[in-house]
Amino acid sequence: MYEWLEYLRILLSFSFLVLSSSYDFKTREVPNWVWVLFAPSGFALSLLQFCLVKENSFLVFWLLSFLATAGLSLVLFYLGFFGGADAKALICLSIALPIYPSSLDSYINVLMPLFPLSVFSNAVLGSSLLVFAVAGYNLFKLIQTRRTLFEGLERESFWHKILAFITGLKVDLDDLKKGSHYIPLEYFSKGEDGKIVRHLRVSPRLNGETLQENNYLDDFSKEINGKIWATPGIPFLVFVTAGFVVALLIGDIITWLTIKIIIDKVI
Repeated sequence: MYEWLEYLRILLSFSFLVLSSSYDFKTREVPNWVWVLFAPSGFALSLLQFCLVKENSFLVFWLLSFLATAGLSLVLFYLGFFGGADAKALICLSIALPIYPSSLDSYINVLMPLFPLSVFSNAVLGSSLLVFAVAGYNLFKLIQTRRTLFEGLERESFWHKILAFITGLKVDLDDLKKGSHYIPLEYFSKGEDGKIVRHLRVSPRLNGETLQENNYLDDFSKEINGKIWATPGIPFLVFVTAGFVVALLIGDIITWLTIKIIIDKVI
């Protein structure tokens, strides 16, 4: 009953996610009017669903979904691992589509009770797969050039280099100075002899120091000709949108894998 209303909420959510991810991909910024429209329209449709169905369980899961999603999103945002638009998108989704639509059946039939968390889980999994693409590219460049990729960073630990290898690329310093969708994985300091020392940043944050803010950028620019390590500023909303579609059509992949591993070990 009232399947049309569920489909309408799905269409609404998908439309705003596609719109916001297109902004995120092009400019890495999403105008606030997107959320100003998404949240109230999603709230109105969810409220209408509750008034028609009149199930208290829907109201309980609606509240739980909002609190859990907002809490997770805000924590990740203030820790610097989440953009503001990413947090707003998931919070709006928890308002518009708090639980898995009952009119749809997932392919693997494994779901988190709270739909936005399934979307987030799928998005994280999708973005994590980029590690293989980045590592493959760096391996190709290493074989092609037959030179070390960490010239000037010999003092850095092996594990720091591994992290840079699977998460970053060598990017032209001039391009970074002009502003690009990359987050620097290097920072610079002056040694006791006055020379510039390069360091690898182990865990760059979205709101961390930019290349232009480094105190020794001008001095460093004079001493190096070439590239430095940087990680692509991933448009995470693209993965959220993809995770939304996967959650609808297939289900929660990470939860399914976790349950499968546990069952296999027990059996």
